[in-house]
Amino acid sequence: MKTQLRSIITLFVFTACFFPARADAVKAGGTLPPWSEGCLDIHHINTGRGESSFIIMPDGTTLLVDAGVSNAKKPYIIGTLPDETREPGEWIARYIKRAGAGTPSRALNYMLVTHFHSDHLGDPSKNSKITEPGGYKLAGVTEVAEHVAIEKIIDRGWPEYDFPAPQKGAPGAMVANYRKFLDWQIANKSVKVERFNAGVTDQLAPRHNPSKYPNFEIRNLAVNGVVWTGVGTNTRNHFPDPKDVAKGAIIENNCSAAFRLSYGAFDYFSGGDLSVLDLETASTADQWIDIERPVALVTGPVDVMKANHHAYRDSNSPFFLSVLRPRVVVIPIWNVAQPSINTYRRMQSKKTWPGARDLFLLSQPEAAQLATRLDKKGPPPGHVVIRVKPGGAEYSVYVIEETNESGRVKSVHGPYKSR
Repeated sequence: MKTQLRSIITLFVFTACFFPARADAVKAGGTLPPWSEGCLDIHHINTGRGESSFIIMPDGTTLLVDAGVSNAKKPYIIGTLPDETREPGEWIARYIKRAGAGTPSRALNYMLVTHFHSDHLGDPSKNSKITEPGGYKLAGVTEVAEHVAIEKIIDRGWPEYDFPAPQKGAPGAMVANYRKFLDWQIANKSVKVERFNAGVTDQLAPRHNPSKYPNFEIRNLAVNGVVWTGVGTNTRNHFPDPKDVAKGAIIENNCSAAFRLSYGAFDYFSGGDLSVLDLETASTADQWIDIERPVALVTGPVDVMKANHHAYRDSNSPFFLSVLRPRVVVIPIWNVAQPSINTYRRMQSKKTWPGARDLFLLSQPEAAQLATRLDKKGPPPGHVVIRVKPGGAEYSVYVIEETNESGRVKSVHGPYKSR
Protein backbone atom coordinates (compact mmCIF):
# COMPACT_ATOMS: atom_id res chain seq x y z
CA MET A 1 0.00 0.00 0.00
CA LYS A 2 2.81 2.42 0.94
CA THR A 3 4.62 1.57 -2.28
CA GLN A 4 1.49 2.28 -4.34
CA LEU A 5 0.90 5.56 -2.51
CA ARG A 6 4.52 6.61 -3.06
CA SER A 7 4.18 5.85 -6.77
CA ILE A 8 0.98 7.90 -7.03
CA ILE A 9 2.64 10.88 -5.27
CA THR A 10 5.70 10.64 -7.50
CA LEU A 11 3.51 10.54 -10.62
CA PHE A 12 1.52 13.54 -9.39
CA VAL A 13 4.64 15.66 -8.76
CA PHE A 14 6.12 14.66 -12.12
CA THR A 15 2.88 15.41 -13.97
CA ALA A 16 2.37 18.76 -12.22
CA CYS A 17 5.75 19.95 -13.40
CA PHE A 18 6.14 18.19 -16.74
CA PHE A 19 2.93 19.05 -18.52
CA PRO A 20 2.71 22.77 -17.58
CA ALA A 21 6.37 23.11 -18.66
CA ARG A 22 5.49 22.07 -22.24
CA ALA A 23 5.87 25.07 -24.51
CA ASP A 24 2.78 24.03 -26.46
CA ALA A 25 0.74 23.92 -23.22
CA VAL A 26 1.55 27.53 -22.27
CA LYS A 27 0.14 30.12 -24.64
CA ALA A 28 0.96 33.77 -25.15
CA GLY A 29 -1.62 35.79 -23.27
CA GLY A 30 -1.91 33.20 -20.51
CA THR A 31 0.18 32.80 -17.37
CA LEU A 32 3.11 30.52 -16.61
CA PRO A 33 2.15 27.74 -14.18
CA PRO A 34 4.10 27.92 -10.91
CA TRP A 35 7.28 25.96 -10.32
CA SER A 36 6.84 22.36 -9.14
CA GLU A 37 9.40 19.91 -7.78
CA GLY A 38 11.65 18.42 -10.44
CA CYS A 39 11.63 21.53 -12.62
CA LEU A 40 14.50 23.99 -12.81
CA ASP A 41 13.47 27.63 -13.23
CA ILE A 42 15.83 30.50 -14.09
CA HIS A 43 14.14 33.92 -13.99
CA HIS A 44 15.96 36.91 -15.46
CA ILE A 45 14.17 39.83 -13.79
CA ASN A 46 13.80 43.11 -15.66
CA THR A 47 13.68 46.15 -13.35
CA GLY A 48 15.13 48.66 -15.82
CA ARG A 49 17.74 49.77 -13.25
CA GLY A 50 20.09 46.81 -12.88
CA GLU A 51 20.55 43.06 -13.09
CA SER A 52 18.97 40.24 -11.08
CA SER A 53 18.33 36.52 -11.65
CA PHE A 54 16.25 34.16 -9.55
CA ILE A 55 16.92 30.42 -9.69
CA ILE A 56 14.73 27.65 -8.29
CA MET A 57 16.60 24.35 -8.18
CA PRO A 58 14.79 21.03 -8.80
CA ASP A 59 14.34 20.43 -5.06
CA GLY A 60 13.04 23.95 -4.43
CA THR A 61 16.27 25.51 -3.16
CA THR A 62 16.31 29.19 -4.12
CA LEU A 63 19.16 31.42 -5.26
CA LEU A 64 19.05 35.12 -6.09
CA VAL A 65 21.99 36.29 -8.20
CA ASP A 66 22.47 40.05 -7.79
CA ALA A 67 19.83 42.69 -7.10
CA GLY A 68 21.21 45.81 -8.72
CA VAL A 69 20.03 49.41 -8.61
CA SER A 70 21.82 52.07 -10.63
CA ASN A 71 21.09 55.69 -9.81
CA ALA A 72 21.95 56.88 -13.29
CA LYS A 73 19.36 59.24 -14.69
CA LYS A 74 17.22 59.15 -17.79
CA PRO A 75 17.75 59.19 -20.74
CA TYR A 76 20.74 56.94 -19.98
CA ILE A 77 18.71 54.22 -18.24
CA ILE A 78 15.47 52.42 -19.05
CA GLY A 79 13.76 53.53 -15.84
CA THR A 80 12.19 51.56 -13.01
CA LEU A 81 9.94 48.68 -14.04
CA PRO A 82 7.06 47.96 -13.62
CA ASP A 83 6.86 51.61 -12.46
CA GLU A 84 8.38 54.10 -10.03
CA THR A 85 5.95 53.55 -7.15
CA ARG A 86 8.52 51.19 -5.61
CA GLU A 87 12.28 50.85 -5.73
CA PRO A 88 13.80 47.94 -7.73
CA GLY A 89 14.78 46.01 -4.59
CA GLU A 90 11.15 45.81 -3.51
CA TRP A 91 9.99 44.88 -7.02
CA ILE A 92 12.56 42.06 -7.04
CA ALA A 93 11.36 40.83 -3.65
CA ARG A 94 7.75 40.82 -4.82
CA TYR A 95 8.74 38.94 -7.97
CA ILE A 96 10.60 36.18 -6.14
CA LYS A 97 7.78 35.79 -3.64
CA ARG A 98 5.39 35.08 -6.52
CA ALA A 99 7.77 32.89 -8.51
CA GLY A 100 8.89 30.95 -5.44
CA ALA A 101 5.46 30.49 -3.88
CA GLY A 102 5.58 26.71 -4.27
CA THR A 103 9.07 26.20 -2.80
CA PRO A 104 9.65 24.53 0.58
CA SER A 105 11.00 27.65 2.33
CA ARG A 106 9.69 31.19 2.54
CA ALA A 107 13.25 32.38 3.06
CA LEU A 108 15.70 32.88 0.23
CA ASN A 109 18.26 30.10 0.65
CA TYR A 110 21.16 31.86 -1.11
CA MET A 111 21.98 35.40 -2.20
CA LEU A 112 25.00 35.71 -4.52
CA VAL A 113 26.54 39.13 -5.19
CA THR A 114 28.78 38.63 -8.22
CA HIS A 115 30.70 41.91 -7.81
CA PHE A 116 30.49 45.37 -6.30
CA HIS A 117 28.94 47.56 -8.94
CA SER A 118 25.69 49.42 -8.38
CA ASP A 119 23.75 47.59 -11.08
CA HIS A 120 24.49 44.29 -9.32
CA LEU A 121 24.64 45.25 -5.62
CA GLY A 122 22.46 48.35 -5.35
CA ASP A 123 23.67 51.91 -4.80
CA PRO A 124 21.90 53.93 -2.09
CA SER A 125 20.97 57.50 -2.95
CA LYS A 126 20.42 60.49 -0.69
CA ASN A 127 16.71 59.66 -0.81
CA SER A 128 17.08 55.98 0.12
CA LYS A 129 15.19 54.81 3.18
CA ILE A 130 17.23 54.01 6.29
CA THR A 131 16.34 50.95 8.31
CA GLU A 132 15.53 51.00 11.96
CA PRO A 133 17.29 49.68 13.96
CA GLY A 134 19.87 48.58 11.37
CA GLY A 135 20.93 52.06 10.36
CA TYR A 136 21.85 51.13 6.79
CA LYS A 137 20.24 52.40 3.59
CA LEU A 138 17.92 50.31 1.45
CA ALA A 139 18.95 49.75 -2.17
CA GLY A 140 19.08 46.52 -4.14
CA VAL A 141 20.34 43.65 -2.00
CA THR A 142 19.77 45.49 1.27
CA GLU A 143 16.17 46.27 0.28
CA VAL A 144 15.37 42.72 -0.86
CA ALA A 145 16.27 41.57 2.64
CA GLU A 146 13.63 43.91 4.10
CA HIS A 147 10.94 41.86 2.39
CA VAL A 148 12.40 38.36 2.12
CA ALA A 149 14.54 36.65 4.75
CA ILE A 150 17.93 35.49 3.46
CA GLU A 151 19.71 32.47 4.94
CA LYS A 152 23.15 32.81 3.35
CA ILE A 153 24.90 35.63 1.46
CA ILE A 154 27.90 34.90 -0.74
CA ASP A 155 30.11 37.51 -2.40
CA ARG A 156 33.60 37.93 -3.83
CA GLY A 157 35.10 39.97 -0.96
CA TRP A 158 34.12 38.59 2.44
CA PRO A 159 35.48 39.26 5.01
CA GLU A 160 38.30 41.73 4.20
CA TYR A 161 36.95 43.38 1.03
CA ASP A 162 40.47 44.45 0.09
CA PHE A 163 41.11 42.88 -3.35
CA PRO A 164 42.49 44.25 -5.59
CA ALA A 165 42.51 47.24 -3.22
CA PRO A 166 40.40 48.46 -0.29
CA GLN A 167 37.11 49.93 -1.47
CA LYS A 168 37.29 53.74 -1.30
CA GLY A 169 35.45 56.72 -2.74
CA ALA A 170 31.88 56.48 -4.03
CA PRO A 171 31.95 52.71 -4.67
CA GLY A 172 33.45 52.34 -1.22
CA ALA A 173 30.47 54.15 0.32
CA MET A 174 28.17 51.64 -1.39
CA VAL A 175 30.21 48.72 -0.09
CA ALA A 176 30.40 50.32 3.37
CA ASN A 177 26.61 50.42 3.49
CA TYR A 178 26.48 46.79 2.33
CA ARG A 179 28.95 45.75 5.03
CA LYS A 180 26.93 47.54 7.68
CA PHE A 181 23.93 45.59 6.41
CA LEU A 182 25.88 42.32 6.66
CA ASP A 183 27.01 43.02 10.23
CA TRP A 184 23.43 43.68 11.32
CA GLN A 185 22.03 40.64 9.48
CA ILE A 186 24.67 38.39 11.07
CA ALA A 187 24.05 39.75 14.57
CA ASN A 188 20.26 39.95 14.45
CA LYS A 189 19.04 37.49 11.80
CA SER A 190 21.71 34.77 12.08
CA VAL A 191 22.53 35.19 8.38
CA LYS A 192 25.61 33.31 7.19
CA VAL A 193 28.12 35.12 4.97
CA GLU A 194 30.83 33.47 2.87
CA ARG A 195 33.34 34.32 0.17
CA PHE A 196 32.64 32.71 -3.20
CA ASN A 197 35.11 29.84 -3.70
CA ALA A 198 36.19 28.97 -7.23
CA GLY A 199 36.31 25.28 -8.18
CA VAL A 200 33.78 23.85 -5.73
CA THR A 201 30.30 22.38 -6.21
CA ASP A 202 29.12 22.38 -2.60
CA GLN A 203 28.74 26.11 -1.92
CA LEU A 204 25.53 26.62 -3.95
CA ALA A 205 24.18 23.11 -3.46
CA PRO A 206 20.54 21.98 -3.13
CA ARG A 207 19.37 22.31 0.47
CA HIS A 208 16.04 20.49 0.66
CA ASN A 209 16.45 17.14 -1.07
CA PRO A 210 19.89 16.94 -2.73
CA SER A 211 20.04 13.13 -2.89
CA LYS A 212 16.97 13.07 -5.13
CA TYR A 213 18.75 15.07 -7.85
CA PRO A 214 22.31 13.74 -8.21
CA ASN A 215 22.45 15.07 -11.79
CA PHE A 216 22.15 18.70 -10.62
CA GLU A 217 25.12 20.87 -9.63
CA ILE A 218 26.42 24.42 -9.64
CA ARG A 219 30.15 24.56 -10.30
CA ASN A 220 31.86 27.75 -9.13
CA LEU A 221 34.13 28.64 -12.05
CA ALA A 222 35.93 31.86 -11.22
CA VAL A 223 36.24 34.82 -8.89
CA ASN A 224 38.88 37.53 -8.40
CA GLY A 225 40.88 36.08 -11.30
CA VAL A 226 41.07 32.62 -9.70
CA VAL A 227 39.70 30.06 -12.18
CA TRP A 228 38.84 26.38 -11.86
CA THR A 229 41.25 24.17 -13.80
CA GLY A 230 38.66 21.55 -14.75
CA VAL A 231 40.34 18.96 -12.49
CA GLY A 232 38.81 18.18 -9.11
CA THR A 233 38.51 21.44 -7.20
CA ASN A 234 41.91 22.74 -8.32
CA THR A 235 42.22 26.41 -9.30
CA ARG A 236 44.80 28.76 -10.82
CA ASN A 237 45.23 32.50 -10.32
CA HIS A 238 45.25 34.30 -13.68
CA PHE A 239 45.77 37.78 -12.24
CA PRO A 240 49.14 39.29 -11.31
CA ASP A 241 49.85 40.69 -7.87
CA PRO A 242 48.11 44.11 -7.79
CA LYS A 243 51.46 45.63 -6.75
CA ASP A 244 52.99 44.53 -10.08
CA VAL A 245 50.53 46.31 -12.39
CA ALA A 246 49.24 49.84 -12.76
CA LYS A 247 46.68 51.03 -10.24
CA GLY A 248 43.23 50.14 -11.49
CA ALA A 249 44.48 47.59 -14.04
CA ILE A 250 42.56 44.84 -12.27
CA ILE A 251 39.00 46.04 -12.76
CA GLU A 252 35.91 45.20 -10.72
CA ASN A 253 34.09 43.58 -13.64
CA ASN A 254 36.81 41.00 -14.16
CA CYS A 255 36.67 40.02 -10.50
CA SER A 256 33.07 38.82 -11.00
CA ALA A 257 31.96 35.46 -9.66
CA ALA A 258 31.08 33.04 -12.47
CA PHE A 259 29.35 29.66 -12.34
CA ARG A 260 28.03 26.87 -14.55
CA LEU A 261 24.72 25.26 -13.60
CA SER A 262 24.10 21.72 -14.86
CA TYR A 263 20.95 19.61 -14.72
CA GLY A 264 21.33 16.37 -16.64
CA ALA A 265 22.14 17.33 -20.23
CA PHE A 266 21.25 20.99 -19.61
CA ASP A 267 23.97 23.59 -18.93
CA TYR A 268 23.69 27.29 -18.10
CA PHE A 269 26.43 29.91 -17.67
CA SER A 270 26.36 33.12 -15.63
CA GLY A 271 29.44 35.30 -15.14
CA GLY A 272 28.45 38.70 -13.85
CA ASP A 273 30.30 41.37 -15.84
CA LEU A 274 33.35 39.41 -16.98
CA SER A 275 35.00 41.28 -19.83
CA VAL A 276 38.07 41.60 -22.04
CA LEU A 277 38.58 45.40 -21.93
CA ASP A 278 40.03 45.72 -25.44
CA LEU A 279 39.10 43.06 -27.97
CA GLU A 280 41.63 44.47 -30.43
CA THR A 281 44.74 44.18 -28.23
CA ALA A 282 43.94 41.60 -25.57
CA SER A 283 45.25 38.76 -27.74
CA THR A 284 48.70 40.31 -28.13
CA ALA A 285 49.41 42.18 -24.90
CA ASP A 286 48.46 41.85 -21.25
CA GLN A 287 46.70 38.56 -21.93
CA TRP A 288 45.88 38.12 -18.25
CA ILE A 289 43.28 40.86 -18.71
CA ASP A 290 41.22 38.52 -20.89
CA ILE A 291 39.62 36.56 -18.06
CA GLU A 292 36.89 35.36 -20.43
CA ARG A 293 39.37 33.01 -22.15
CA PRO A 294 40.32 30.75 -19.19
CA VAL A 295 36.71 30.81 -17.96
CA ALA A 296 35.47 29.69 -21.39
CA LEU A 297 37.89 26.78 -21.46
CA VAL A 298 36.51 25.26 -18.25
CA THR A 299 32.89 26.12 -18.99
CA GLY A 300 32.60 24.38 -22.35
CA PRO A 301 29.42 24.30 -24.48
CA VAL A 302 26.19 25.36 -22.79
CA ASP A 303 22.53 25.46 -23.73
CA VAL A 304 21.85 28.90 -22.25
CA MET A 305 24.16 31.72 -21.25
CA LYS A 306 23.54 35.06 -19.61
CA ALA A 307 25.59 37.52 -21.63
CA ASN A 308 28.64 38.93 -19.88
CA HIS A 309 28.48 42.65 -19.01
CA HIS A 310 25.08 43.22 -20.63
CA ALA A 311 26.64 42.45 -24.06
CA TYR A 312 28.61 45.67 -23.86
CA ARG A 313 31.44 46.26 -26.36
CA ASP A 314 34.19 44.98 -24.02
CA SER A 315 32.74 41.51 -23.46
CA ASN A 316 31.62 38.23 -25.06
CA SER A 317 34.72 37.88 -27.22
CA PRO A 318 34.67 35.72 -30.38
CA PHE A 319 36.74 33.09 -28.54
CA PHE A 320 34.39 33.04 -25.54
CA LEU A 321 31.30 32.66 -27.70
CA SER A 322 32.88 30.06 -29.97
CA VAL A 323 33.61 27.83 -26.97
CA LEU A 324 30.24 28.20 -25.20
CA ARG A 325 28.19 28.28 -28.47
CA PRO A 326 24.84 28.65 -26.67
CA ARG A 327 21.47 27.86 -28.19
CA VAL A 328 19.90 30.66 -26.14
CA VAL A 329 21.50 33.95 -25.03
CA VAL A 330 19.82 36.16 -22.43
CA ILE A 331 20.96 39.81 -22.38
CA PRO A 332 20.05 41.82 -19.24
CA ILE A 333 19.72 45.47 -20.28
CA TRP A 334 19.18 48.57 -18.15
CA ASN A 335 21.31 51.15 -20.00
CA VAL A 336 20.58 52.68 -23.40
CA ALA A 337 24.14 51.79 -24.55
CA GLN A 338 23.38 48.08 -24.21
CA PRO A 339 23.92 45.91 -26.13
CA SER A 340 26.84 47.01 -28.28
CA ILE A 341 25.92 46.62 -31.94
CA ASN A 342 29.22 44.86 -32.67
CA THR A 343 28.77 42.45 -29.77
CA TYR A 344 25.20 41.68 -30.79
CA ARG A 345 26.24 41.08 -34.40
CA ARG A 346 28.99 38.77 -33.15
CA MET A 347 26.37 36.80 -31.23
CA GLN A 348 24.25 36.55 -34.36
CA SER A 349 27.02 35.48 -36.72
CA LYS A 350 27.40 31.81 -37.59
CA LYS A 351 31.05 32.60 -38.25
CA THR A 352 31.41 32.95 -34.49
CA TRP A 353 29.81 29.57 -33.89
CA PRO A 354 27.60 27.38 -36.10
CA GLY A 355 24.00 26.42 -35.58
CA ALA A 356 20.74 28.08 -34.60
CA ARG A 357 20.47 30.49 -31.68
CA ASP A 358 17.87 32.76 -30.12
CA LEU A 359 18.78 36.06 -28.44
CA PHE A 360 16.54 37.50 -25.71
CA LEU A 361 16.90 41.16 -24.66
CA LEU A 362 15.19 42.02 -21.39
CA SER A 363 14.74 45.62 -22.54
CA GLN A 364 14.93 47.14 -25.99
CA PRO A 365 15.87 50.84 -25.93
CA GLU A 366 16.46 52.65 -29.19
CA ALA A 367 20.10 51.55 -29.34
CA ALA A 368 19.04 47.92 -28.93
CA GLN A 369 16.47 48.35 -31.68
CA LEU A 370 19.25 49.57 -33.96
CA ALA A 371 21.40 46.60 -32.96
CA THR A 372 18.53 44.22 -33.70
CA ARG A 373 17.17 45.97 -36.78
CA LEU A 374 17.36 42.75 -38.79
CA ASP A 375 15.37 40.88 -36.13
CA LYS A 376 11.92 42.39 -36.49
CA LYS A 377 10.39 39.06 -35.53
CA GLY A 378 12.64 38.57 -32.51
CA PRO A 379 11.33 37.99 -28.97
CA PRO A 380 9.74 40.98 -27.18
CA PRO A 381 11.30 42.53 -24.06
CA GLY A 382 10.29 41.36 -20.60
CA HIS A 383 11.29 39.04 -17.80
CA VAL A 384 12.93 36.01 -19.44
CA VAL A 385 12.24 32.65 -17.80
CA ILE A 386 14.06 29.41 -18.62
CA ARG A 387 12.08 26.37 -17.47
CA VAL A 388 13.89 23.02 -17.64
CA LYS A 389 11.85 19.82 -17.48
CA PRO A 390 12.57 17.13 -14.88
CA GLY A 391 15.85 15.40 -15.64
CA GLY A 392 17.15 18.27 -17.79
CA ALA A 393 16.61 16.84 -21.29
CA GLU A 394 14.35 19.66 -22.52
CA TYR A 395 13.63 23.30 -21.75
CA SER A 396 11.47 26.19 -22.89
CA VAL A 397 11.80 29.97 -22.74
CA TYR A 398 9.01 32.34 -21.73
CA VAL A 399 8.96 36.13 -21.94
CA ILE A 400 6.80 37.55 -19.15
CA GLU A 401 5.14 40.98 -18.94
CA GLU A 402 7.47 43.48 -17.23
CA THR A 403 5.27 46.59 -17.13
CA ASN A 404 2.93 45.17 -14.48
CA GLU A 405 2.68 42.19 -12.11
CA SER A 406 0.07 40.28 -14.09
CA GLY A 407 2.50 37.51 -15.03
CA ARG A 408 1.11 37.53 -18.55
CA VAL A 409 3.14 35.45 -21.00
CA LYS A 410 4.17 37.66 -23.92
CA SER A 411 5.81 34.94 -26.02
CA VAL A 412 6.71 31.24 -25.84
CA HIS A 413 9.83 29.65 -27.34
CA GLY A 414 10.81 26.01 -27.65
CA PRO A 415 10.81 23.38 -26.45
CA TYR A 416 14.55 23.04 -27.03
CA LYS A 417 16.48 19.79 -26.64
CA SER A 418 19.34 20.04 -24.15
CA ARG A 419 22.73 19.18 -25.58
